[in-house]
Amino acid sequence: MYLVVLGSMDVIKMDPCERLSKYIATFRESLKTLKTIDVSSSKIVDLALSYFNDSRYYFEKGDCITGLVTISYAEGILDALRALNAIEWHWQKSSEKIVLAAGSFDIIHPGHIEFLKWASSLGDKLYVIVSRDENYKRFKGFNPVFNENERLYVVSSLRYIYRAFLGSVEDIIKSVEEIKPDVIALGYDQLSDFNFRDLIKMRGLNVEIIRMSGRIGTHSSSSIKNRICSEWCK
Repeated sequence: MYLVVLGSMDVIKMDPCERLSKYIATFRESLKTLKTIDVSSSKIVDLALSYFNDSRYYFEKGDCITGLVTISYAEGILDALRALNAIEWHWQKSSEKIVLAAGSFDIIHPGHIEFLKWASSLGDKLYVIVSRDENYKRFKGFNPVFNENERLYVVSSLRYIYRAFLGSVEDIIKSVEEIKPDVIALGYDQLSDFNFRDLIKMRGLNVEIIRMSGRIGTHSSSSIKNRICSEWCK
């Protein structure tokens, strides 16, 4: 079974959801090699694929233990069919597409959720940089409502995020160099005042930059703060 083959100490210590994410990515890639030899086994193959789809469902719901169980069922069925020469298939290492996004995320609102949902659709794993308090104040001229650790905690809890972390105070490109993403997802008006593409190229990074086409809804952290003040600060 795949979990046994992986069996290094690193995998044993791996978070169940991170393990399931890797398992799903490899399984999905391996399905490209699947070929039915005995047509009478088609319904059993469909059962295996159903278990695989269940594992993806449980992963999205955050129930990664159940997801690991169901995907193991799927693999076990296909292994048995292969042993009976009813199918051909083999494990194919997945090539994960890494997406990187960044922002302040002070007072999470529907616009943030839609942006992160969109960004996650651009690849397999979405990493998110949360701005430091020092940078927030330098760029906006005032302090955030929530400090950097609180904002990191909130962003890390969102379902679309694979991993979130605090950015660098001195160098905004440092995190890009560390993650080495395939894609950088930008908001419709994010970093529009300077040529971010040239800055990336100057560091020797080959990254695709995709900008969201427009704002979704009318929400913004600033407008929410203004609404709160107008209603409650009288």
